[in-house]
Amino acid sequence: MDFSLLYFANREVDDAPAEYDLLLRAARFADEHGFTALWLPERHFHPFGGAYPNPALAAAALATVTSRIRLRAGSVVLPLHDPLTVAEDWAFVDNLSRGRVDLAIATGWNPNDFVLAPDAFADRRARLPEQVGQLRDLWAGKSVTRRNGAGAEVEVTTYPRPAQDDVELWLTCSSSLGTFELAGALGANVLTALLFQRVDELAPKLAAYREALVAHGHDPAERKVTLMVHTFVGESDEAVRATVREPFTRYLKSSVDLWKGQWSELDSIHEDRLLDYAFERYFRTAALFGSVPTCARFVDELRAVGVTEVASLIDFGVDPATTLRGLSYLDELRAL
Repeated sequence: MDFSLLYFANREVDDAPAEYDLLLRAARFADEHGFTALWLPERHFHPFGGAYPNPALAAAALATVTSRIRLRAGSVVLPLHDPLTVAEDWAFVDNLSRGRVDLAIATGWNPNDFVLAPDAFADRRARLPEQVGQLRDLWAGKSVTRRNGAGAEVEVTTYPRPAQDDVELWLTCSSSLGTFELAGALGANVLTALLFQRVDELAPKLAAYREALVAHGHDPAERKVTLMVHTFVGESDEAVRATVREPFTRYLKSSVDLWKGQWSELDSIHEDRLLDYAFERYFRTAALFGSVPTCARFVDELRAVGVTEVASLIDFGVDPATTLRGLSYLDELRAL
């Protein structure tokens, strides 16, 4: 099991710049202690995750303070962009990091994100395979056809050229079986989470993913399944519960309006009850919260359904000093 760090800080904090201090200090720890990767998200126009509007910018900063750990977009919402700009931005980071870039691609789901590309929202899923193909071609040095400012069709190639000849891709899959199958058809790895699914519900989706890989000529043994989990490992389950309950509940509250916009049935549930239920669900069955032995049992469950990498989301509101101290327990878990 690989272990990585993932970031998704809420911007409604007293000292916003300090969140980036946590990003840099935790990244150095992970780089020095054998973690696999650092995952940086893309979030627009909302405080929940709002620290990261462009993952390439964050990855460029991390490239200068790390030496071996992989730097991963988690994720680029590809329908918001032209693959030309994605290839250029991440090729720059690939050079800066001397070839440590990987990319997770997402279709996006929040309509307000698409003020950047309003015409792309309705058919964002349909256009994704073509965009992924263009991104792969551009990374490999091939050209694409675009209309220039004078109205002429021209062939363009991106610069700088990346340090790696190829870029490893993930597809972000929330809960839809079809998205897991699309990942298999594209030959991509999977980045998923437990927000809208349980561990036991993940197993058949990963089975369908592996079947799609085989059907399209890809070897499942060469593909990775990364699961994002909110993480705080500590001395005991009781101590961890006391540490995370208030900040994690506050963190969940900051996202309620996003989920209600997508799932209107949540409107019928009182917010306090909804948050209490969400906290207990995460603490008991959907997060890496607790002592090393407790978390080790959870990791065994994840391995059993086909997860190969845990991406630990650490910046959910516990104060930075406590979060950094907790990384030693997470490293102990990783070493198991």
